[in-house]
Amino acid sequence: MYRIIAVFLISLIGLSPFAAQAMEYGKPQMREDEFYKEYWQQHLLFEDGTFLTSQFLVANFPWPVGKDHGIMVATLVTPDGERKIIKNGRNPGEWGFDPEKFDIFIHNHRLKSDGGRHQILLRADDGSEVTVAGASDLAPLVHPRFERDGGFMESSFYLPFFTGEGNWRIMPDEEGNAVRSGAGQARGFATHVILNSRLPDMMESWLRVSGLQKADDQAAPFLSSIQRPDGKKDILLSLRKGDGQVAKFSDVRLKFRDMQKEDKKSSFPRTIEVAARNDTAAVQQESLTGTIRLVRKIDHFNINDHLNFFEKGFAQSRASVANYRYVAEYDLTYATPEGRFQLKGEALSEYADILPPKESKKKKRRRR
Repeated sequence: MYRIIAVFLISLIGLSPFAAQAMEYGKPQMREDEFYKEYWQQHLLFEDGTFLTSQFLVANFPWPVGKDHGIMVATLVTPDGERKIIKNGRNPGEWGFDPEKFDIFIHNHRLKSDGGRHQILLRADDGSEVTVAGASDLAPLVHPRFERDGGFMESSFYLPFFTGEGNWRIMPDEEGNAVRSGAGQARGFATHVILNSRLPDMMESWLRVSGLQKADDQAAPFLSSIQRPDGKKDILLSLRKGDGQVAKFSDVRLKFRDMQKEDKKSSFPRTIEVAARNDTAAVQQESLTGTIRLVRKIDHFNINDHLNFFEKGFAQSRASVANYRYVAEYDLTYATPEGRFQLKGEALSEYADILPPKESKKKKRRRR
């Protein structure tokens, strides 16, 4: 059954002290909707170049899997490019959460918050493990609720500009590799998503870019752009300043350049041109212009590539999500009434390209 559950991950792959705001981040809603899915996903980059993304998913699936399943899937990429995938699915009663606080467990994996400090604990059956603890001092950044044909999607970054400390260990494998391990500071972001519809009905692509703020406290950008099926973009663009303040932009225009074609007809942009303004009454005559370039590949990930023959056949009726993860470089000009500031640095980025399921070809009937 767990293999069957893993197949349905392709429909998504493509997340506090502020729990009272906008969306409730600490416990699943456990909705009855047929296509209900809710997940918490973390994207983190260690100072040695190690990359981690983990997703704690709660979902209802069609027969024969059923309702109320918990799944965790994580990818750890070492500085030399080695990839370790950890994934487990559990039936109702074999995973759970604390209804009073942020504490979710799925098999040996745990996501929790204690006193505003968040922890990620991943333990694979072979002994490989990852532990990260840290926090964000900013309030969540929230996308507007999107509704279409009776379905909805809510998404937010419950930990923008996350900073923490962690360690990881990969046990020996069948190829003869010895134990690999690392430790140090980890920075990134965490996302919370709720939807009750098929993923392709909610979005076509999702770009996320989180600046890795430097020690000199230079302002760093945070960008999230969701391409909706109706052709519109939902865009969040903010600057985290050195004093902890956030500048938000209400008028944002993006142009995707240097589109790279990949297998299975997916693609992603290598260059993003940014032009943004903030002319609200509270903040006047601020603008942000420049480019973001995806320069160093971390990982290209599609869950379809990790399914066996049976699962791939079964997965043809589900959406396919290609995830392109890169270290990006940004070169932006921040203009205010006080002057113009040049912002340059690195960022952690992911572009998810959602491809609808293949339509099965109808066989022509022979006439007798």
